[in-house]
Amino acid sequence: MIPVRQALIASLLLAGALTAAAGCGGPGSAQPTDPAAAARQQVIDTADADCLADRGPLVVVTGAGQNMTAAIEAGSGDTGVVLLHQVDGTMCQWYPYALVLAQKGYRTLAPDITSRDAVEVAQAAIAHLRAEGAKRVFVLGASRGGTIALAAAAATTPPVDGVIALSAPTVYDANATTAVKTLAVPTIFAAGDLDGTFPDHARELYSLSVSTHKRLIIRSSADHGVSLLGGDLDDIVLAFLTDPVSATAAGQS
Repeated sequence: MIPVRQALIASLLLAGALTAAAGCGGPGSAQPTDPAAAARQQVIDTADADCLADRGPLVVVTGAGQNMTAAIEAGSGDTGVVLLHQVDGTMCQWYPYALVLAQKGYRTLAPDITSRDAVEVAQAAIAHLRAEGAKRVFVLGASRGGTIALAAAAATTPPVDGVIALSAPTVYDANATTAVKTLAVPTIFAAGDLDGTFPDHARELYSLSVSTHKRLIIRSSADHGVSLLGGDLDDIVLAFLTDPVSATAAGQS
């Protein structure tokens, strides 16, 4: 009979051997990481988000075909705002404003829409906010992001609660002229009158819009897209997020 002490030593040695084998990928090794989780982590790790000190605010939104895209999420609350960046920017372009909205009680999501499937990404961002508990969802886009915002909102069911397009071209990887002919939700079109042809685009989209609650804002400015924000336009955006029907009552300004 093996003494109890010797049996205990043998048991400990066997356990150590099994642990070493597991660490080397031998029998008894840990199960591989879930492929879907690994893919999501890869999206976060490689996201173009140099505005963040860490990856904490990053989430992954999944669109049609299970395509995954990184997005910066900030804030909480039952009103969500999707923020769509310009072609010359990244999701970081909206991060400062996302924090402003978050401080005011809004849940914000700024996805990376650099890919050609930007409309699908925007729709996935809308769905993500709803899944997170947002009862109302708005879409705010700048330049190309404004075009994408209008197209995505027109193709989303149930409809979003409102759209704001800043310096949006009529066509840029999506056709906003087609979108506004079916988009009946409250909508704001804004541009600077010294910003090339963009005020003409805003006027055209406004005239084609079928929404009964729409507003055209042309500012005396050469600012473009996100740069338009500031002053009374910030107040208009916040009023729109609170009551889009009242905020669009002015029609043109």
